[in-house]
Amino acid sequence: IDSVPSVLDKYDAFILDQFGVMHNGAHALEGAPECVSELAAFGKKIIILSNSSSPSQTTITKLPKLGFDPAPFIDAVTSGEEASHYVKSTYSGKKALFITWKTPKTPSPAAFLEQCGDVTITENVQDADFILLHGVDVLRGPGADGDAKETDLGNFFYHRS
Repeated sequence: IDSVPSVLDKYDAFILDQFGVMHNGAHALEGAPECVSELAAFGKKIIILSNSSSPSQTTITKLPKLGFDPAPFIDAVTSGEEASHYVKSTYSGKKALFITWKTPKTPSPAAFLEQCGDVTITENVQDADFILLHGVDVLRGPGADGDAKETDLGNFFYHRS
């Protein structure tokens, strides 16, 4: 491919990864907003695909502060949203050992749990039916963001009796 315009007539839609393709987490990468605008000007459907643990709507909502107009995007698909749907449909009524980000953090661990449906959080490995890995900072107990007990993973893994 020599350029985006050289393939515009061949495709109706474009699926774009966000981190490292559109932006670096802080701002748009050079030429990315212009590329999105060009695709939109030609009436192309544009979808974001991401391994972010954020919900899809959060991904779209963050676009302006990263330098993008969100209007051309018809949707976003994130691993976090897909994982929460899977957990909800497969593990409803089960207990999870929840490894996540230390609060305050975006995406909110409590919001992610809410999307997962009827899942009870346990800090006891023996009581857990499954492990829910949402982040890499802490083992989190039940409760709201800021109220839930958070145990540093180093302490959890290496200092258990």
